[in-house]
Amino acid sequence: MTERAALLSFLVVGGGPTGVELAGAIAELARYGLEQEFRSFDPAQARVILVQAAARLLPAFPEGLAATAQRSLERLGVEVRLNCRVDHIDGDGVSIDGVRVAARTVLWAAGVAASPAAQWLKAPADRAGRLIVGDDLRVPAIANVFAIGDTASSKGWRGENVPGLAPAAKQGGAYVARYLRALIESREPPPAFRYRHRGSLATIGRKAAIADFGIVRLWGAPAWWLWGMVHVAFMLGVRNRLATLTNWFWAYLKFGAGIRLITGA
Repeated sequence: MTERAALLSFLVVGGGPTGVELAGAIAELARYGLEQEFRSFDPAQARVILVQAAARLLPAFPEGLAATAQRSLERLGVEVRLNCRVDHIDGDGVSIDGVRVAARTVLWAAGVAASPAAQWLKAPADRAGRLIVGDDLRVPAIANVFAIGDTASSKGWRGENVPGLAPAAKQGGAYVARYLRALIESREPPPAFRYRHRGSLATIGRKAAIADFGIVRLWGAPAWWLWGMVHVAFMLGVRNRLATLTNWFWAYLKFGAGIRLITGA
């Protein structure tokens, strides 16, 4: 029984959007998608633990929306542990603030290490190891070297650090392209880089999500439908969009059909 409990324990480290979505997806899958897949045990007995070092989930979201997300996770049976740190991870589980938790599956969603570009260039870096760049995304004291995305530490978001998000990297790339083209054509380069935040979305489970667009904030089913629409809108090709919509609609009607994966005889 002890071994079964460990195998049915899933621990997610990091309470940002990735960690919240992972924990919600696993809990929903265990309780609603696999209920008829096993004879000797009930998948709903699975234990899902979400560990967050900060005082609340989703620090980049408004506090009210983050609290809504936490309540949604807890309704799915997720154990949310705040102000906790993972001290050690091995094949048998983890240690959380010195307390051992047996879990065979541990998912890391607390961020990644920065590119070692600062070491390559022997240039100044921030505490996370990212290259410190100027207003034009150039690396100081190194001619014609730019850094964007997770590699760069830029104050282009109203004086704050630009977040390590895909939209920020795309905007940085477009800015550097305009800058280089202006240099090639001997024109005045564009003004300082400014990141324009379009909003944040996070999904927790079936008809449960949160959305923050500044003055407009959504949660629950409306945010969930909006998340789906945005996801499909960014796909390439009409065929991909139609296929995804069809699969999602069928899964919505059947509540998680098509989960079983056959890998051998």
